[in-house]
Amino acid sequence: MTAADEESGGSRRQRWYAVQAKPRQDARAETHLRNQGYEVFRPLIRVRKRRAGGMQQVVESMFPRYLFVRLCDLTENWAPIRSTRGVAGLVRWGDHVPTVPEGVIADLRGRMSDDGCVDLTGEADFRPNEKVRITEGVFAGYEGLYQARSGEERVVVLLEIMQQAQTLTLPATAISRD
Repeated sequence: MTAADEESGGSRRQRWYAVQAKPRQDARAETHLRNQGYEVFRPLIRVRKRRAGGMQQVVESMFPRYLFVRLCDLTENWAPIRSTRGVAGLVRWGDHVPTVPEGVIADLRGRMSDDGCVDLTGEADFRPNEKVRITEGVFAGYEGLYQARSGEERVVVLLEIMQQAQTLTLPATAISRD
């Protein structure tokens, strides 16, 4: 790298850029970009959704219609990206194509489990009879025991009130570990 390159921010190094995919074609864009030799990162999440009358775990893009591609500013040909199947184009602010900080990509990768997904199902968050603190509502500050999930976004907590065990159904966001 020359001194001029270093002054201009080291433009020869590879950087991450956001790519916008066509509607519901994130996976297709990822596959075709990889087939062309690009380094691609599409963060996935595991969530619970209502399907066929019940709750099921599904894997989907963390950022629907967006993925990241690592490119070299000077040596890489960006033209094929625009015509890649599933790709709408690079994310732009006017004529400027902003970079995604390396730390953002590293943080997202650090949150992924061994299977390549960030688990947002909440099932692994709390174990039955685990001590939790209520953080919202009239019982904020009280401690109780996590019992189970009750629906998609609610939990059941066992709380001792006036020397009697009471079960409360709360929003899942209203509890935290001690």
